Amino acid sequence: MLIIVLLSVIIFTRYLLVAWGYQWILQHWLKLKISRIADLARCSQIKKEIGWSLISSIVFALMSAFVYQAYLLGHTKVYLDVLEQPLWYFIVSPFLFLVSYETYYYWMHRVMHIPFIFKRVLKVHHASIQPTVFTSFSFHPWEAVLQFLFFPLFLCLVPFHVAMLLMVLVFLTLSAVINHSGVEIFNRMALTNHLIGATHHDLHHKEFTHNFGLYFTWWDKWMKTESKTLAKHSG
Repeated sequence: MLIIVLLSVIIFTRYLLVAWGYQWILQHWLKLKISRIADLARCSQIKKEIGWSLISSIVFALMSAFVYQAYLLGHTKVYLDVLEQPLWYFIVSPFLFLVSYETYYYWMHRVMHIPFIFKRVLKVHHASIQPTVFTSFSFHPWEAVLQFLFFPLFLCLVPFHVAMLLMVLVFLTLSAVINHSGVEIFNRMALTNHLIGATHHDLHHKEFTHNFGLYFTWWDKWMKTESKTLAKHSG
């Protein structure tokens, strides 16, 4: 029980620090005006997002504790010794994870947009028509479960070094905040053609029927689900 409480605190605190930290960088370091933050501060959206994010953090903590127990029992392929696998694999493994998770997420996300499922699960996240940095963890508990489910599946099947696992977790949190911030930082076409930023994901929250990807635009391009409005923003 104690480990679940500690993990919940760590995950939720990390979410708040990254969200607030990224917003501070945008507003005070890069001197960018985020009008939607000022507008939404007067309503309940951000408070609701933080509330749902706390619940998501508890769900992630419960499932993380399960994965940790599986690791202790030897049921995962997580390893500590870098030399246990070839060095090239150690370097390539996070990219393997991200590409695999992108595939899982894209199709899982499309399934969650089926009206019956959307109304009962995804509606919580999509209540934020104008997402903010705090929307990044704002999920219904079942969506949090589905998002995390990939981790035990991957870690039980594919060798993965613990350092790379921690690096990926940091990347996931930062990426989620960037995508929901409302400020595009991947503003060069060479990047926006391949990486999903705020513009790409903002359109998903507005249009609902396009831009289902998480990190990369590839699946949306291949499945013809990328928003046509994106070309106007990129032009």
